[in-house]
Amino acid sequence: MLLMSIVQMTLACSLISTQGWEKNEPKKYALLIGGGCTECDTFASFYTNIEYVYKTLKRIGYHDGDIRVLFHGGKTQYHPIVEGGATKKNFIDELNKLGNIIDSNDSLVIFRSGHGMIELLCKKYDKFSDHENHLGNESIKCAGTFAVMNFPDGNLSYYEFQKILGKIKAKQIVIILNQCFCGQFTDIAMNLQNVVVVCETSETELAINQTRKTMRWKHNEWPFVKCFFDGFLQGDAKEKKQSVFDAFRHLLKCNPNIEGIPIKADRPLLKENPTIKYGRGLKTGTVYIH
Repeated sequence: MLLMSIVQMTLACSLISTQGWEKNEPKKYALLIGGGCTECDTFASFYTNIEYVYKTLKRIGYHDGDIRVLFHGGKTQYHPIVEGGATKKNFIDELNKLGNIIDSNDSLVIFRSGHGMIELLCKKYDKFSDHENHLGNESIKCAGTFAVMNFPDGNLSYYEFQKILGKIKAKQIVIILNQCFCGQFTDIAMNLQNVVVVCETSETELAINQTRKTMRWKHNEWPFVKCFFDGFLQGDAKEKKQSVFDAFRHLLKCNPNIEGIPIKADRPLLKENPTIKYGRGLKTGTVYIH
């Protein structure tokens, strides 16, 4: 009886240990979002970019069940990997779901290929008001600008995005944005210590101007996306993982005509310059997507 009790206790402890290990085993998640904002807004390059990123992540060990793809219009025969529509609501819902399942051992890659713009930060106020006689003089005061992602059902500002990301307790979140006027989104890396942000453009640039400046690039092939994600394929996955900064350097070698792409992450051994900016939270050599 005593021997059986010891065996049962040992098995129980072993089971608990295994369950705990499985629960805390690091996992890699990815959320890919793409497309325009209207039915007529169907640039093929949006899906081309999403598909290229999806295939690259699969090549470096991401599983289908851990990659979620949202695209304008949802799944069609031409967009087979899509699982849902790329609306602001769906994007926020997916981020909230990830926030509920991701723990401090896990990582998350977020890639977006779509529209972005700059909006004025304005507030309405009554310069003169006589509510009793239904008279008034309304004025608008603008105090600056902020970057947004454009979706069919509304815009998502970089500040709203940062607030949602702040609830995701991942070990690291790597964000890559292929859109116009997205440079301000890199400020998120200064405020959230587990986030790295790479943007195709500065705060005032159009992404279309960064696409191709030589005859090397095919129609609907965007050098920023292809060169950057090819950077993760340069090393031997079993021996040397490519960091986000390695991929960024490969991007600049791959297409040196691309200039002024903001990236914010902590690289204290590197000198800061106008192209590369740094946040404060991540340690040297820790930012990998595989």
